[in-house]
Amino acid sequence: MKRSFLYGVNTIFAIIIFLGIVIFINLFSAKIYKRFDLTKNKLYTLSDQTKKILKNLKNNLEIIAFYQATSPEKDKCKEILEQYKNSCPKITYKFIDPDRKPTIAKKYNITSYGTIVLKYGEKSEKIYSPEEKEITTAILKLAKENKKKIYFTKGHGEKSIDKDLNILKTNLENEQYKVGEIVLLKEGIPSDCNVVVICGTLIDFTEKEIEILKDYLEKGGRILICLDPGNFPNIQKFLSEYGVESKNSVVIDLASRKFLGDASTPMIINYPYHQITKNFNLASVFSIARVVEKGRNIPSGVEVDEIAKTSDASWGETNMKLLEEGKVKFDNRDIKGPLSVAVAVEKKEKEKNKSRMVIFGDSDFLTDKFINFSGNRDFILNSIAWLGEENILISIREKKEESQPLSLSAKQGRILFYGSVIVIPFLILFSGVSVYLRRKYKY
Repeated sequence: MKRSFLYGVNTIFAIIIFLGIVIFINLFSAKIYKRFDLTKNKLYTLSDQTKKILKNLKNNLEIIAFYQATSPEKDKCKEILEQYKNSCPKITYKFIDPDRKPTIAKKYNITSYGTIVLKYGEKSEKIYSPEEKEITTAILKLAKENKKKIYFTKGHGEKSIDKDLNILKTNLENEQYKVGEIVLLKEGIPSDCNVVVICGTLIDFTEKEIEILKDYLEKGGRILICLDPGNFPNIQKFLSEYGVESKNSVVIDLASRKFLGDASTPMIINYPYHQITKNFNLASVFSIARVVEKGRNIPSGVEVDEIAKTSDASWGETNMKLLEEGKVKFDNRDIKGPLSVAVAVEKKEKEKNKSRMVIFGDSDFLTDKFINFSGNRDFILNSIAWLGEENILISIREKKEESQPLSLSAKQGRILFYGSVIVIPFLILFSGVSVYLRRKYKY
């Protein structure tokens, strides 16, 4: 009796201690929010860009989600809104069933279930999907005080923003830029221009156009140039005046052939430190690129940084005739790798203005065909953000879900089959029979 009493007391104490631990853990976890995302692309974690935008919020942000109480989509929405709330103390959210509270739904002019209203000061935005891209874009619209203007030049065979660069244009508009086109000799560079983009010109710029670009830079202008292989003497001379050398060449990278099957499509994984490429860990793919590197003679007051380099197995082919015949191989006339294919330039101009340029040795990587490959989109958008001094936009953006097929060898397939179909069921059956026989003969 005494022993059973002690056992009972010990059991009660053990239960009390266990409950105490559970309560403590729950209280502790309520104070500290921590979750682990084990997916390859961190699909269930807010992107770096979203976190930077939230960190820079100046006012409180209220999110009101209009869902039916029994809606299966409500849980998905709550999960992502919880991530926003725990990433920024200025964010609050609540759910409202428009059927139960029609007055509030009418106040916000809600006409469909699943509408999400974001309120920031006196401004508000509506979205209709609980996706990170939609929520962050709406927050950026509310928080960004003004839209910067980007003009793409045309008239020299450049890539078209509506045909070749439609995805880039959409991404820029989502990040609250205004996008337009200009003909330099006709209208010059508008006064509201924040960044001029020259993308894939087929014809060299005239001396008059170069003068327009120089005048713009002297006033603190910002220029992005994506220059494909070819002879563009006026543009190349213009770049050399800012410490950038770009000899006519085509990058050949034997290391890229292992991954992409084409040595003229270099894959970039080497990014020297710069604000544009800070914490950048994604591969970029260029197509038929030229060498763009820091020159030997840098003018006073100019800083030139190489921001993307090819592998050691690369070179810059300068013999275009051999290239056309498909007989390229490295010789003393070529440019030995690793090679720079992108540079960032900054110069302090008159009246304390800082002019900036980013020059890429390829224009195809930002076209609709290539821009969604790995880091291409982030690389070009980060470059434009640096030019426009939109530092909160320099980051890795929302991840896209990718299929992750399981590839097994024949041997691995057999092991998986026999293990799951024969071995495991046999072990379960053997365990059951063993327990049955032991109980039968024990009693």
